[in-house]
Amino acid sequence: MGVVRFWLRWALIALLGVAVVFGGWAGWRFYRDTAIPAPPDVPGVARAPETEEARLAAERRMADRIDRLPELLPWAQGLGRSTVDVCRTDYRGGLFLRGLWLPVACERTVNVYLAFDGGDVRSRLADLDRYLDAEGWRSSQQWSGLVAADEYAHQPPADPTPEEVAEAAARPIAPSVEFRPATDEAVRTELAVSVSRPPGPELLTSGEDYWYEKYGGRRYRNDEGQRSEYLAWQPVRPSEVTGPAEGRYVAVLGFTTRYAEQQEAP
Repeated sequence: MGVVRFWLRWALIALLGVAVVFGGWAGWRFYRDTAIPAPPDVPGVARAPETEEARLAAERRMADRIDRLPELLPWAQGLGRSTVDVCRTDYRGGLFLRGLWLPVACERTVNVYLAFDGGDVRSRLADLDRYLDAEGWRSSQQWSGLVAADEYAHQPPADPTPEEVAEAAARPIAPSVEFRPATDEAVRTELAVSVSRPPGPELLTSGEDYWYEKYGGRRYRNDEGQRSEYLAWQPVRPSEVTGPAEGRYVAVLGFTTRYAEQQEAP
């Protein structure tokens, strides 16, 4: 009986040793398969000569669009503008899967804030639609422009009651539409246009202006899930664009150009 116990004890010790070794090996494999890999060289991409050349071209192209706004929209008063120029990548991974870093992309966004008398706000929406059409912008959403988006937002349900008709008519005028150029361009540019009465919640939702208002800092940081290199960061101050004024509406035109992008993550 003593011999049996002796060998049983050693068998259990051996099994425990195998379990420890196997557990350590499995843990190492799990760590190796799920650990966050080294991120791409975002500063290197941002400072590369070809990226700088593309950035300057995008800056000139965007300035040409924005500098003509006072001429094309003479009824609008400029309130301020914000500029964000950043190259960034984000990490995408699952709980038990090894993830990857997205290719580094560089974008320049300029949000232009314009105020106008809202005595006949729907006529101004039509004016904005005419400007957008003349400049070659086409809606990328289900409605064709700001007027259509406003009409859609104020539609009552089918077979409405008088109360539902009144409720639909009383909804605030706050259309928001995304646009893209009607013709293909080598460099992708998009435009987001929103109109609202300040200080409506829709006003500061354009890119990093919203994050500045809420957090007072940059949205994209250098941490385990994000890498970024800022070339310009000048958010608008909320006090510049949300001050009360009787009958005033504010239009936000957010121009975004993606001027550089890696073909694939390294």
